[in-house]
Amino acid sequence: GQLADTMASSHIVLPGTHDSGAQHGGRLLQTQTTTISAQLEAGVRAFDIRLREHKGQLGLYHSHAFQRVYWESDVLPALIDFLKRHPSEWLVVSLKREGGEAADYRRLLSQSLSNETYAPYFLFNWTANCTLAECRGRILFLHRDEVMECYPGVRCEGWADNATCLLTLHTAQGDTTQVLLQDEYQYKSASESPKKLEAILSSLRQMHQPEKAATYCSGISFVSATAYPYATPK
Repeated sequence: GQLADTMASSHIVLPGTHDSGAQHGGRLLQTQTTTISAQLEAGVRAFDIRLREHKGQLGLYHSHAFQRVYWESDVLPALIDFLKRHPSEWLVVSLKREGGEAADYRRLLSQSLSNETYAPYFLFNWTANCTLAECRGRILFLHRDEVMECYPGVRCEGWADNATCLLTLHTAQGDTTQVLLQDEYQYKSASESPKKLEAILSSLRQMHQPEKAATYCSGISFVSATAYPYATPK
């Protein structure tokens, strides 16, 4: 709320969580100890949501583990309720299919994102030039899987596995934006954690190089990693 409305949204750093809804699943699958609502109150503004059809709805999953909450009735309403109470804020939500049938994922997610009462809280055509004023009170969705034709947010193309790469964001209106993605997460043992630290720092340095502005506008840098099965992200 203290930032200028004219500030470019691509110049704002938003803290996020990895596998944001994963509170269950044991030592290898649990990544969070608090709910998404509690994360919002703590200052988290970017979320990594993994979805799969479960009993006719989209359940939050991490791998095979159902997280006992649903996208339609629990998570999306919580995000929108937060924005209603804090209209100065802006949220980024990555959506990914976590197994199950692609057709079920597309159908159920399209239904929830087509709810007209939610439309004022969705950012439909984000570009690097969007100001904070245009983003306040809204959610920018990053779609990692195919969804509806006129989708809110952006579709991600080129999200390489366990890598640092350029990611292209496509809007339904045909605009494209490139961002730097650092999502290196798999290592042989905990002793390799310095490699992950360097990947994080390197990506942040690159995001802040003015000469790179013609190539990409900003970036996403994951700070979580694992040495499965020997060491967990914790």
